Amino acid sequence: MRCQPTITSRPTVTVFSSIQGIAESLLHADPNLPLQVVQDEALCGYGGTVEFNPSALSTETKSILQQAEILISEPAVVAALLDHDSSALSSLKWCQSTYAGVDPLFNSSFVSSSTIIPWKLTRFAGCFGPPIAEWCIARIIEHERIFVATAKDQLQKSWAGSRGAVTNYRYLSSMTLTILGCGDIGRCIARAAKAFGMKTVGYVRTIPSSSNNENRTVAEETGVDEYTTDLTSALQSGDYIVSVLPSTPETRGLLSNGALKAASIEKGGLCPVFINVGRGDVIDEKCLLEALDKKYISGAILDVFVEEPLPRNSTLWSRPDVIVSPHVSGLTQASDVPKVFLSNYHRYVKNDRSTSELKFLVDWKKGY
Repeated sequence: MRCQPTITSRPTVTVFSSIQGIAESLLHADPNLPLQVVQDEALCGYGGTVEFNPSALSTETKSILQQAEILISEPAVVAALLDHDSSALSSLKWCQSTYAGVDPLFNSSFVSSSTIIPWKLTRFAGCFGPPIAEWCIARIIEHERIFVATAKDQLQKSWAGSRGAVTNYRYLSSMTLTILGCGDIGRCIARAAKAFGMKTVGYVRTIPSSSNNENRTVAEETGVDEYTTDLTSALQSGDYIVSVLPSTPETRGLLSNGALKAASIEKGGLCPVFINVGRGDVIDEKCLLEALDKKYISGAILDVFVEEPLPRNSTLWSRPDVIVSPHVSGLTQASDVPKVFLSNYHRYVKNDRSTSELKFLVDWKKGY
Protein backbone atom coordinates (compact mmCIF):
# COMPACT_ATOMS: atom_id res chain seq x y z
CA MET A 1 0.00 0.00 0.00
CA ARG A 2 1.25 3.44 -0.92
CA CYS A 3 -0.51 6.66 0.03
CA GLN A 4 0.15 9.15 -2.72
CA PRO A 5 1.34 12.57 -1.56
CA THR A 6 -1.29 15.29 -1.39
CA ILE A 7 -0.78 18.30 -3.69
CA THR A 8 0.31 20.94 -1.22
CA SER A 9 2.99 23.53 -0.54
CA ARG A 10 4.06 21.56 2.53
CA PRO A 11 6.82 19.01 1.96
CA THR A 12 5.88 15.35 1.74
CA VAL A 13 6.83 13.05 4.59
CA THR A 14 7.99 9.58 3.57
CA VAL A 15 7.42 6.79 6.09
CA PHE A 16 9.57 3.68 5.67
CA SER A 17 9.36 1.78 8.92
CA SER A 18 8.73 -1.67 10.37
CA ILE A 19 6.54 -0.06 13.05
CA GLN A 20 2.90 -0.44 12.15
CA GLY A 21 0.42 2.41 12.42
CA ILE A 22 2.72 5.43 12.14
CA ALA A 23 0.93 6.89 9.12
CA GLU A 24 -2.50 6.41 10.70
CA SER A 25 -1.38 8.16 13.89
CA LEU A 26 0.11 11.07 11.95
CA LEU A 27 -3.00 11.52 9.83
CA HIS A 28 -5.21 11.33 12.91
CA ALA A 29 -3.25 14.22 14.40
CA ASP A 30 -2.92 16.15 11.12
CA PRO A 31 -5.40 14.97 8.46
CA ASN A 32 -3.85 17.22 5.81
CA LEU A 33 -0.27 16.07 6.33
CA PRO A 34 1.23 15.09 2.95
CA LEU A 35 2.35 11.49 3.45
CA GLN A 36 3.96 8.81 1.35
CA VAL A 37 3.96 5.41 3.04
CA VAL A 38 6.34 2.83 1.62
CA GLN A 39 5.83 -0.85 2.30
CA ASP A 40 8.30 -3.34 0.92
CA GLU A 41 8.84 -7.04 1.65
CA ALA A 42 12.53 -6.27 2.22
CA LEU A 43 11.64 -4.61 5.54
CA CYS A 44 9.87 -6.19 8.48
CA GLY A 45 10.29 -6.37 12.23
CA TYR A 46 8.80 -6.90 15.65
CA GLY A 47 9.28 -5.06 18.93
CA GLY A 48 12.78 -3.62 18.99
CA THR A 49 14.08 -5.99 16.29
CA VAL A 50 14.32 -4.92 12.65
CA GLU A 51 14.88 -7.27 9.71
CA PHE A 52 15.94 -5.48 6.54
CA ASN A 53 17.59 -6.59 3.30
CA PRO A 54 18.36 -3.51 1.17
CA SER A 55 19.43 -5.64 -1.79
CA ALA A 56 15.86 -6.97 -2.03
CA LEU A 57 14.16 -3.58 -2.37
CA SER A 58 11.88 -3.11 -5.33
CA THR A 59 12.78 -0.62 -8.07
CA GLU A 60 9.75 1.47 -7.14
CA THR A 61 10.79 1.68 -3.48
CA LYS A 62 14.33 2.71 -4.44
CA SER A 63 12.93 5.48 -6.63
CA ILE A 64 10.67 6.80 -3.87
CA LEU A 65 13.46 6.78 -1.30
CA GLN A 66 15.81 8.62 -3.64
CA GLN A 67 13.25 11.43 -3.90
CA ALA A 68 12.44 11.61 -0.18
CA GLU A 69 13.08 15.00 1.44
CA ILE A 70 11.82 14.02 4.90
CA LEU A 71 12.06 10.41 6.05
CA ILE A 72 10.73 8.63 9.14
CA SER A 73 12.60 5.37 9.67
CA GLU A 74 14.68 3.21 11.99
CA PRO A 75 18.40 4.10 12.32
CA ALA A 76 19.38 0.52 11.48
CA VAL A 77 17.34 0.69 8.27
CA VAL A 78 18.90 3.97 7.15
CA ALA A 79 22.38 2.68 8.02
CA ALA A 80 21.94 -0.56 6.07
CA LEU A 81 20.38 1.29 3.14
CA LEU A 82 23.26 3.78 2.83
CA ASP A 83 25.93 1.13 3.36
CA HIS A 84 24.38 -0.77 0.48
CA ASP A 85 24.02 2.32 -1.75
CA SER A 86 25.41 5.66 -0.60
CA SER A 87 23.15 7.49 -3.06
CA ALA A 88 19.95 5.78 -1.90
CA LEU A 89 18.75 8.93 -0.11
CA SER A 90 20.15 11.53 -2.46
CA SER A 91 17.37 14.10 -1.85
CA LEU A 92 17.16 13.73 1.91
CA LYS A 93 17.27 16.85 4.09
CA TRP A 94 15.92 15.51 7.38
CA CYS A 95 15.53 12.03 8.86
CA GLN A 96 13.36 11.45 11.93
CA SER A 97 14.55 8.39 13.83
CA THR A 98 11.90 6.12 15.29
CA TYR A 99 14.29 5.16 18.10
CA ALA A 100 16.04 7.12 20.85
CA GLY A 101 19.35 5.39 20.10
CA VAL A 102 20.95 6.19 16.76
CA ASP A 103 24.21 4.24 17.14
CA PRO A 104 23.58 1.96 14.11
CA LEU A 105 24.18 5.00 11.94
CA PHE A 106 27.41 5.91 13.69
CA ASN A 107 28.55 2.31 13.34
CA SER A 108 27.84 2.35 9.60
CA SER A 109 30.58 2.64 7.00
CA PHE A 110 28.62 5.44 5.31
CA VAL A 111 28.87 7.78 8.32
CA SER A 112 32.40 6.77 9.31
CA SER A 113 33.69 7.39 5.79
CA SER A 114 31.82 10.67 5.20
CA THR A 115 33.42 14.01 6.02
CA ILE A 116 30.10 15.84 5.68
CA ILE A 117 26.62 14.37 6.19
CA PRO A 118 24.32 16.48 3.97
CA TRP A 119 21.15 15.85 5.99
CA LYS A 120 20.02 16.25 9.60
CA LEU A 121 18.96 13.49 11.98
CA THR A 122 16.60 13.93 14.92
CA ARG A 123 16.22 11.46 17.78
CA PHE A 124 12.90 10.06 18.94
CA ALA A 125 13.07 11.72 22.35
CA GLY A 126 10.79 12.41 25.28
CA CYS A 127 8.65 9.25 25.13
CA PHE A 128 10.72 6.36 26.44
CA GLY A 129 11.27 7.51 30.03
CA PRO A 130 7.99 6.27 31.60
CA PRO A 131 7.89 2.79 29.97
CA ILE A 132 11.56 2.10 30.66
CA ALA A 133 11.14 3.29 34.26
CA GLU A 134 8.17 0.92 34.65
CA TRP A 135 10.25 -1.95 33.27
CA CYS A 136 13.19 -1.24 35.60
CA ILE A 137 11.05 -0.99 38.74
CA ALA A 138 9.11 -4.10 37.76
CA ARG A 139 12.37 -6.03 37.30
CA ILE A 140 13.72 -4.86 40.66
CA ILE A 141 10.53 -5.91 42.46
CA GLU A 142 10.46 -9.21 40.56
CA HIS A 143 14.07 -9.87 41.55
CA GLU A 144 13.52 -9.05 45.22
CA ARG A 145 10.24 -10.98 45.56
CA ILE A 146 11.39 -13.88 43.34
CA PHE A 147 8.05 -14.25 41.58
CA VAL A 148 9.43 -17.10 39.48
CA ALA A 149 9.63 -19.27 42.63
CA THR A 150 5.95 -18.66 43.39
CA ALA A 151 5.05 -19.60 39.81
CA LYS A 152 6.96 -22.88 40.15
CA ASP A 153 5.26 -23.59 43.48
CA GLN A 154 1.87 -23.10 41.85
CA LEU A 155 2.68 -25.56 39.08
CA GLN A 156 3.66 -28.09 41.74
CA LYS A 157 0.65 -27.23 43.96
CA SER A 158 3.10 -26.54 46.78
CA TRP A 159 2.09 -23.89 49.34
CA ALA A 160 5.20 -21.78 50.00
CA GLY A 161 7.33 -24.65 48.79
CA SER A 162 10.04 -22.10 48.01
CA ARG A 163 9.61 -20.45 51.40
CA GLY A 164 13.33 -19.77 51.70
CA ALA A 165 13.09 -17.61 48.58
CA VAL A 166 9.67 -15.99 48.74
CA THR A 167 9.84 -14.99 52.40
CA ASN A 168 13.31 -13.47 52.29
CA TYR A 169 13.26 -10.10 50.56
CA ARG A 170 14.22 -6.46 51.04
CA TYR A 171 12.02 -3.40 50.94
CA LEU A 172 12.81 -1.07 48.08
CA SER A 173 12.84 1.76 50.61
CA SER A 174 15.88 0.17 52.26
CA MET A 175 17.97 0.23 49.07
CA THR A 176 19.88 2.59 46.82
CA LEU A 177 19.57 2.73 43.03
CA THR A 178 22.54 4.03 41.08
CA ILE A 179 21.67 5.40 37.66
CA LEU A 180 24.41 5.68 35.04
CA GLY A 181 23.24 8.45 32.72
CA CYS A 182 20.69 10.97 33.97
CA GLY A 183 19.06 12.29 30.86
CA ASP A 184 15.30 12.18 30.35
CA ILE A 185 15.09 8.38 30.74
CA GLY A 186 17.45 8.25 33.72
CA ARG A 187 15.48 10.94 35.54
CA CYS A 188 12.21 9.09 34.92
CA ILE A 189 13.75 5.97 36.46
CA ALA A 190 14.95 8.02 39.42
CA ARG A 191 11.51 9.52 40.05
CA ALA A 192 9.89 6.09 39.85
CA ALA A 193 12.42 4.70 42.33
CA LYS A 194 11.81 7.63 44.69
CA ALA A 195 8.09 6.85 44.63
CA PHE A 196 9.00 3.54 46.30
CA GLY A 197 11.29 5.22 48.80
CA MET A 198 14.60 4.25 47.21
CA LYS A 199 17.64 6.48 47.55
CA THR A 200 18.98 7.49 44.14
CA VAL A 201 22.51 8.28 43.00
CA GLY A 202 23.17 9.62 39.51
CA TYR A 203 26.40 9.25 37.56
CA VAL A 204 26.81 12.17 35.13
CA ARG A 205 29.50 14.03 33.21
CA THR A 206 28.48 17.36 34.74
CA ILE A 207 26.65 17.84 38.03
CA PRO A 208 23.53 20.06 37.69
CA SER A 209 24.16 23.35 39.47
CA SER A 210 20.57 24.30 40.25
CA SER A 211 16.95 23.50 39.66
CA ASN A 212 15.01 25.04 36.78
CA ASN A 213 12.20 25.67 39.26
CA GLU A 214 12.99 28.13 42.06
CA ASN A 215 10.45 26.40 44.32
CA ARG A 216 12.04 22.95 43.98
CA THR A 217 15.46 21.47 44.66
CA VAL A 218 17.42 19.55 42.04
CA ALA A 219 16.55 16.30 43.84
CA GLU A 220 12.83 17.14 43.86
CA GLU A 221 12.88 18.05 40.18
CA THR A 222 15.00 15.19 38.85
CA GLY A 223 14.41 12.43 41.42
CA VAL A 224 18.17 12.11 41.94
CA ASP A 225 19.29 12.53 45.57
CA GLU A 226 22.99 12.72 44.85
CA TYR A 227 25.01 13.32 41.69
CA THR A 228 28.58 12.21 41.12
CA THR A 229 31.09 12.34 38.30
CA ASP A 230 33.14 9.59 39.97
CA LEU A 231 32.32 6.22 38.41
CA THR A 232 33.88 4.25 41.28
CA SER A 233 31.78 6.10 43.83
CA ALA A 234 28.65 5.55 41.76
CA LEU A 235 29.30 1.81 41.42
CA GLN A 236 29.97 1.42 45.14
CA SER A 237 26.75 3.19 46.17
CA GLY A 238 24.04 1.02 44.67
CA ASP A 239 22.17 -2.12 45.64
CA TYR A 240 21.03 -1.95 42.03
CA ILE A 241 22.89 -0.24 39.19
CA VAL A 242 20.98 0.65 36.04
CA SER A 243 22.81 1.83 32.94
CA VAL A 244 20.91 4.15 30.62
CA LEU A 245 24.07 5.25 28.84
CA PRO A 246 23.96 5.72 25.05
CA SER A 247 26.58 4.27 22.75
CA THR A 248 29.25 6.93 22.24
CA PRO A 249 33.05 6.85 22.01
CA GLU A 250 33.15 7.81 25.72
CA THR A 251 30.75 5.11 26.94
CA ARG A 252 31.73 2.09 24.85
CA GLY A 253 33.48 -0.35 27.15
CA LEU A 254 33.10 1.97 30.13
CA LEU A 255 32.28 -0.97 32.43
CA SER A 256 34.67 -3.44 30.80
CA ASN A 257 38.22 -4.29 31.91
CA GLY A 258 37.34 -4.91 35.53
CA ALA A 259 35.49 -1.63 36.11
CA LEU A 260 32.71 -3.44 38.00
CA LYS A 261 35.21 -4.67 40.58
CA ALA A 262 34.60 -1.34 42.32
CA ALA A 263 31.07 -2.56 43.10
CA SER A 264 32.30 -5.67 44.94
CA ILE A 265 32.06 -5.99 48.70
CA GLU A 266 35.85 -6.35 48.79
CA LYS A 267 36.20 -2.84 47.34
CA GLY A 268 33.51 -1.28 49.50
CA GLY A 269 30.55 -1.88 47.21
CA LEU A 270 27.33 -3.79 47.80
CA CYS A 271 27.71 -6.57 45.19
CA PRO A 272 24.72 -5.08 43.32
CA VAL A 273 22.45 -6.32 40.60
CA PHE A 274 23.37 -4.74 37.25
CA ILE A 275 20.53 -3.65 34.96
CA ASN A 276 21.19 -2.50 31.40
CA VAL A 277 18.55 -0.64 29.39
CA GLY A 278 20.99 1.70 27.64
CA ARG A 279 23.31 0.09 25.10
CA GLY A 280 24.96 -3.32 25.22
CA ASP A 281 28.43 -2.08 24.31
CA VAL A 282 28.92 -0.34 27.68
CA ILE A 283 30.40 -3.72 28.70
CA ASP A 284 31.44 -6.72 26.63
CA GLU A 285 30.07 -10.17 27.43
CA LYS A 286 33.40 -11.58 28.59
CA CYS A 287 33.84 -8.82 31.17
CA LEU A 288 30.24 -9.14 32.31
CA LEU A 289 30.64 -12.88 32.86
CA GLU A 290 33.87 -12.24 34.77
CA ALA A 291 32.07 -9.72 37.01
CA LEU A 292 29.43 -12.34 37.78
CA ASP A 293 31.90 -15.17 38.33
CA LYS A 294 34.07 -13.08 40.64
CA LYS A 295 31.03 -11.74 42.52
CA TYR A 296 31.67 -8.11 41.67
CA ILE A 297 27.92 -8.10 40.97
CA SER A 298 25.31 -10.56 42.17
CA GLY A 299 23.19 -10.65 39.04
CA ALA A 300 22.47 -9.06 35.68
CA ILE A 301 19.13 -8.05 34.17
CA LEU A 302 19.78 -7.27 30.53
CA ASP A 303 17.53 -5.75 27.88
CA VAL A 304 20.34 -4.74 25.51
CA PHE A 305 23.37 -6.59 24.15
CA VAL A 306 26.44 -6.02 22.02
CA GLU A 307 24.93 -8.28 19.36
CA GLU A 308 21.18 -8.41 18.84
CA PRO A 309 19.42 -10.78 18.62
CA LEU A 310 21.57 -12.43 21.28
CA PRO A 311 23.27 -15.46 19.63
CA ARG A 312 21.92 -18.84 20.72
CA ASN A 313 25.41 -19.95 21.76
CA SER A 314 25.81 -17.09 24.25
CA THR A 315 26.55 -18.23 27.80
CA LEU A 316 24.16 -15.57 29.11
CA TRP A 317 21.11 -17.65 28.12
CA SER A 318 21.82 -20.44 30.59
CA ARG A 319 23.08 -18.55 33.64
CA PRO A 320 20.72 -18.54 36.63
CA ASP A 321 22.06 -15.14 37.72
CA VAL A 322 21.16 -13.49 34.40
CA ILE A 323 17.80 -12.41 33.00
CA VAL A 324 17.69 -11.96 29.22
CA SER A 325 15.09 -9.61 27.75
CA PRO A 326 14.78 -8.97 23.96
CA HIS A 327 15.21 -5.17 23.93
CA VAL A 328 11.59 -4.41 24.82
CA SER A 329 11.86 -2.15 27.88
CA GLY A 330 10.83 0.88 25.81
CA LEU A 331 9.28 0.29 22.40
CA THR A 332 8.20 3.00 19.99
CA GLN A 333 4.42 3.27 19.95
CA ALA A 334 2.92 4.61 16.74
CA SER A 335 0.69 6.88 18.83
CA ASP A 336 3.80 8.65 20.19
CA VAL A 337 5.15 9.64 16.77
CA PRO A 338 2.92 12.71 16.15
CA LYS A 339 3.90 14.54 19.34
CA VAL A 340 7.59 14.01 18.62
CA PHE A 341 7.54 14.61 14.88
CA LEU A 342 4.85 17.18 14.14
CA SER A 343 6.22 19.99 16.29
CA ASN A 344 9.51 19.69 14.41
CA TYR A 345 7.71 19.43 11.08
CA HIS A 346 5.92 22.71 11.76
CA ARG A 347 9.28 24.33 12.61
CA TYR A 348 10.71 22.98 9.36
CA VAL A 349 7.87 24.42 7.29
CA LYS A 350 7.79 27.74 9.17
CA ASN A 351 11.53 28.22 8.61
CA ASP A 352 11.35 27.67 4.84
CA ARG A 353 12.47 24.05 5.08
CA SER A 354 15.48 24.89 7.20
CA THR A 355 16.63 22.27 9.72
CA SER A 356 18.39 24.77 11.98
CA GLU A 357 15.51 25.07 14.48
CA LEU A 358 14.72 21.37 14.84
CA LYS A 359 14.65 19.89 18.35
CA PHE A 360 16.56 16.72 19.32
CA LEU A 361 19.15 17.16 16.57
CA VAL A 362 21.94 14.58 16.57
CA ASP A 363 25.47 15.98 16.57
CA TRP A 364 27.40 14.05 13.95
CA LYS A 365 30.72 15.00 15.59
CA LYS A 366 29.77 13.98 19.13
CA GLY A 367 28.07 10.76 18.13
CA TYR A 368 24.70 11.40 19.77
